[in-house]
Amino acid sequence: MPDARERARLVLQRGVDVTSRRVLRRAHRIFHRIPIELVAAGDARTLVIAPHMDDEAIGPGGTVLAAVAQGAEVGVVVVSDGSEGLTGAEAAAHTERRAAESRAAAALMGTELVEVLGHPDGALCRHEPEVAADLGRLLDRWAPRRVMVPFPTDHHRDHQSTAAALARAIEAGGWEGEVWGYEAWSTLWPNVSVDISDRVDDKRAALGCFSSQMAGLGYVDATLGLNAFRGLRVGVAHAEAFHRAPAAGWVRICDDLIDRIT
Repeated sequence: MPDARERARLVLQRGVDVTSRRVLRRAHRIFHRIPIELVAAGDARTLVIAPHMDDEAIGPGGTVLAAVAQGAEVGVVVVSDGSEGLTGAEAAAHTERRAAESRAAAALMGTELVEVLGHPDGALCRHEPEVAADLGRLLDRWAPRRVMVPFPTDHHRDHQSTAAALARAIEAGGWEGEVWGYEAWSTLWPNVSVDISDRVDDKRAALGCFSSQMAGLGYVDATLGLNAFRGLRVGVAHAEAFHRAPAAGWVRICDDLIDRIT
């Protein structure tokens, strides 16, 4: 007979399995056989929402670089404090190192680091209303025409909470721009892709700014490998894939795919 720890693991696994099946059933109904359009990065005023200091380069970095080259003003807001669960002086030093990395990446990419909101890294699900309030304030103040944010099924709870918080902010404030959901820790169901073939070296350099994260994760090659894979579908060397939706559509997608936390 399994012991208490094994029983707890089995209960958790059953819960994960049920949740996964539910998400996939909903996603299949919504996204099955969506055509993927190859689009330009464009010059729309853009706010990139990064749950952590590096997501702005991992997910949409090549598209951001292309948009800046086309004349777009691009701002980056980081939701978490970057502490990675550390405490005290160690957390403060780590947070400042990661913030410096984001500033370096912003300088390289030609973006503005608008704000670091400072919500607890790894625990954004406990602060969704507060994150939503902050994002609503920034939508009003920065007035982007486009927002980039992780897709709601991205395989990181902070990313899912950030997607949900944006939906809450849109509902509360009535922002009416376009949302481009990006992929970081897992793939999504794209409806648009951007050719970043001539921005790959610059994206690699931007990713290289985040040395604290690369110490334990070889995500540069992994990220660019995903971009190469995405390029196969649209006939280019490297592409970034997004799910593009109007603001109200983003709210519906989040309602269908994730449960919001009150």
